[in-house]
Order: sequence, then C-alpha cells, then structure tokens
Amino acid sequence: MGATARAVVLDGMNIITLDFESFFGQEYTLDKMTVESYVRDPRFEAHGIGIRWNEYPDAQMQRTQWYDGNVANYLLQINWSKTACLAHHAHFDGLILSHHYGIKPAMWFDTLSMARAVLGPHLPKGLGALAEHFGLGAKNVPYDLFKGKHWHELAPATQQAVASGCCHDVELTWHLFCLLSQGFPASEFALIDETVRLFTEPVLVGSPAVLDQVYKEERDAKDRLLTELGVTTTQLRQNETLIRLLEAEGVEIEWKPGKGKNNPCFAKTDEFMRELVDDENSRVAALAQARLDAASNLTLTRTQRLRSMTDRGKLCVYLNYCGAHTKRWSGGDKMNWQNFRRGAKLGQGITVEKGDVIVVRDASQIECRMLNETAGQSDVIEKFRRKEDPYIGIASQFYGHEVYKPKQGDPRYEEMEIKRGTGKQLELSCGYGAGGPSIVATARRGTYGPPVYLSDIKGLAARDLYRSTHKWVVALWNSAGQVLEAMARGETFEWLRRRVENKRLYLPNGLWLDYSTLHKSEHGDWQVQTQNGYAKMYGPKLVENYIQAIARVHLGNAWLSCRQAGLRVVSSEHDKLICVCRESEAKAAASFLHAELCRAPSWMPDVPLDSEGYISHTYAKGG
Repeated sequence: MGATARAVVLDGMNIITLDFESFFGQEYTLDKMTVESYVRDPRFEAHGIGIRWNEYPDAQMQRTQWYDGNVANYLLQINWSKTACLAHHAHFDGLILSHHYGIKPAMWFDTLSMARAVLGPHLPKGLGALAEHFGLGAKNVPYDLFKGKHWHELAPATQQAVASGCCHDVELTWHLFCLLSQGFPASEFALIDETVRLFTEPVLVGSPAVLDQVYKEERDAKDRLLTELGVTTTQLRQNETLIRLLEAEGVEIEWKPGKGKNNPCFAKTDEFMRELVDDENSRVAALAQARLDAASNLTLTRTQRLRSMTDRGKLCVYLNYCGAHTKRWSGGDKMNWQNFRRGAKLGQGITVEKGDVIVVRDASQIECRMLNETAGQSDVIEKFRRKEDPYIGIASQFYGHEVYKPKQGDPRYEEMEIKRGTGKQLELSCGYGAGGPSIVATARRGTYGPPVYLSDIKGLAARDLYRSTHKWVVALWNSAGQVLEAMARGETFEWLRRRVENKRLYLPNGLWLDYSTLHKSEHGDWQVQTQNGYAKMYGPKLVENYIQAIARVHLGNAWLSCRQAGLRVVSSEHDKLICVCRESEAKAAASFLHAELCRAPSWMPDVPLDSEGYISHTYAKGG
C-alpha cells in the first residue's frame, strides 16, 4: 500500500476493494440505462461480489475472495464503521451497497475518479484501458457468457469463470490504486468520498406533482409552437424542410464540410444555430429553437428522468470528480446537475425533507477576481476591494456617457440595465482573449443581462476597449504564450509561483493540469489532445485553464470545511455549493458558507473575495 494511501486512512480503518457482478440483459443494461435506474430497478440481482481484504479476516483465507448466493450475509458481518471501500466506479458499487443492503462505508476510494485527476483527458479511464496503460494485464470477465442469465442458470464452469474474472478485476483495481496514490494529494481523497456520497447517499427529494406539471407545461408549449409554425417534429428534423422555411424568412444558410458533401450548420454547438435562436425575427428564432427541441428537449428529458427517479427514491446527484480538464466537477449519468437554472420552475420540483432547507452560496465573480489578482490588474482589484460596481466604468467608456446601476422605478431602468449588462459582459467574459465575433454572439444571447445587438464594428471596439484598459491581463496572456513554448520543450520552471515540469502545470493543492500532448499542428498552432480529438491551445486559453483550476481548488477547500463542520453538501455547480441543513440552522450555515468562500486562500492572500446566495425550501431561488 502506498504511503499516501496509508496517510489518509483513519486510525484502525481497514480498506477493502470490491466489485459487484450483476444480472443484465438485452434491454436491462447499463448501455441503455442510467446507473441509478439500473441499480434501483426491480430486476437488479447481484450474481456475487469480489472482495480483496487488505487485512486478513482469517489466516486461512486468500486475500481476494468471491462471494455468491446470499451476498448480504457476508457484507453484514463487516464492521463498516471502521471499513473503507475501494472500487473502480464507486458510484455504481456504492449505490448497490446503500440501496440494496443499507451499507455506508466509513470512506470511499475510487480509482476512476483518481484516474481523471492524474491522467490526461485524452486517455480512456475504463478499468481495462487503465490496466493496459499501466501494464497490469487485461480484464477477463466473460460478460457474453452470462448476458440475460441468472446465477442459478449458469453452468458451474461459467460461474467459476465469472468469479475468477471478478476477483481479477478487484486485484487490478487495488494495483491501480497503489499506482495512482503516488503523489496524490491527501485532501482530494475526502473530495472523492464526498462526490461518491452525493450519489450513493442522496438527500434531495423530488415532488411528483410539480414535476408532472412542469413536464405537461413544457410538452404543451412545444406542441403550441409547432402548431403556430405549421410544422411537425418529423418535418423539423429534416434539413430540407428547415432550409426551406428559413430561406423563406430571408435567412442565408451557413454550411460546413461533411462526409462527401457540405451540411447545414444546424447543430446546437454551431455558432450559426446559436445566432438563429437569438434572431430578432421571432419566427426565425422559434424555428431554430423548435429544431433543437425536436432533436432533444433538455427540460422535457430532465424532468422525465427526475420524475422517474422520484418513484425509485431520493434524487441521486451524479457528479464526475475532476470531470473537466480544469479539475472541476462535471455532470454524469445522463443528468447534468452542473447546469440547473436556478430560476426555472423545474427547480421547484426538487425539494428536501420536512424541516430541512437548501442553502446556496456562489463565489461571486471568482474567476474575474482571481484573474485580475494574478495579472496584477490593481485598478480592477481595488474596485472589488472597495465593493464598487466593477461594470459601470467600462460600460460608460464603451457607450461614451455615464452608465449607472439603476433602481426600480428609474425612468431609464431598462436602458441602464442593458448598458450595465454590456459592461458586465466585458469585465467577466473578455479576460480570456474574447474576439469581436465572440463578444457580439455573447451579447445577442443575453448571458449577462438583456440581449444586446452589437454590430461587428462595435464588437471589435469592445474587444479593443477591454484590452486597452486591462494591460496587465493582456501581459499575462503574452506570458502564457511563452510558457507554452517552454513547456513544449520539456523545460522545468516556475510561472505565477507555480511549478511547471514534464508538461504539467502544478496547482496549489498538489494536482496538476496535464499538457503532455501539447504540440504544434501542421498550421503552426498549438494543440492538445482531448477525448474528442484535438483542441487549440494558446496563451489566453492557458490562462483560462489555470484560473478556473485555482477557483476549483478554492471551492474544494470550502467544501472540505463544510465536511469538517458537519454541513452536508448535496451538489455543486462550478462556483456554487449547495447544502442542506435543518431550517433552524439555515442562517448559521449561510454565514459559515459565506465566510469560507470569502476566505482568501494562503496561496493568494490578498485577493478580495465575496459570495452571494439564498435559503430556500426547493432547488429554485425563492421556493
């Protein structure tokens, strides 16, 4: 066992490694179901479990054992208050333990989570792929031999092959853990444990009546829109129909290269489609939105999944620890808890047990604050320190007259809201090198206030204004460009008081950003490999990666403070922590969260931080 792993285990706690093998069939399979729906399905049946005992329970036993039959008999003999569990994909095995056997180990370790933190984003993280990467041997569970068959239907030789393969997976998991533990930050083990428990020990409760109403309203609104447009869902899915309808509205279709032919830019990720959704022509915007909804209506799908989950129990929150390159959490299990809109009615369908409340705190403008502090842009930092409005200055410069934060009843309220929103966009979204077209598109989407329709010339003017008033930020971008050059050469050096070594940029908590695949493309651009191909890398992008990563470190530290204080975190959204506590403790919990999120970290002691939030009986603000 690695020294790091030993250090994080509580005194007297034993680690066991485990892996369940379970019944699955053609339709009842993780390939077609979420982890939560598969584990909680009435058809769930454990064929058995492989367990590696780190400490021998019996001198005559082998270290790794297979248990079939009445699995509960074996599991309930273990003192779980002093036993930690290790698994690969602990969300899966953990939900089985908690839902079917009522077992909650003292701590969870997960090699899948650790692999996301340690290895580059381009490498697959399945157990078999990781074992091959580290030269540990191949998986050999014969899934094809027991698909659709219950344990008692298997021949003895097949049962033996399943048991042997499962025990081999358990051994692979243990050896992976020892390898991944080397240099792994001790504090991050606790965050992995917290992340697993969001899913395996759920707290949030679904409201069937509200979720049913939201689903009905969304479905009816979709049907009304199609009726008004005079089209069907099937027609909207056909490119030829949408092209004809848009051209009738005077829209010039944009195209992109495809296999053997050009295709219209109708994907939700295409800039052209995003612009159509925000088009001033309401029919064009409606057609574009209806097309996206025809492909997949997020609210309908999400509501349906939450409603189904409510019938099975409390709402399991699935987050991927270090799911993003910047080490932030990401959504998983076909339910992205990272992008719930707080004001949406759907949030009212997510509540808590009677007597409890939800406490939400958001680290206000944390990326902007940390970016300007890192760059040494002292004028912006002083505005934050003095709690001045950081948006009206640049907004006033952009519009050429005074812009202020309006109060309700102000006759210029709408005008000032729009113009201040432009200043907010420039201050918060231009710190990573946004160009004119990007600024124009963001303004049209209304991300930072009411939609604003800027010309291309105004977009370039906004870009130049930000860069001329944030010269130290621009200098940081240039510095980052030089870092990429040195990193690509394999040099070891310090940047922003952070170590860069072996194409890794180390973070304050001991984790690192991986740029092991950094190289120049045939066009001379820097690129890094991702799960889905290659992505461009350049100075401002490196700055963005770093700032988001250190903001995540800060949020993780606040989460750990909640853990130590006994305050239950039930979800996280980028720079937010969502907690549940007794209603009588809500104000104290909110104050505690505010203090932790405002506490300047030791590695950036002068940054002025702030937070905002609310207390609610539902996931929605004011619920």
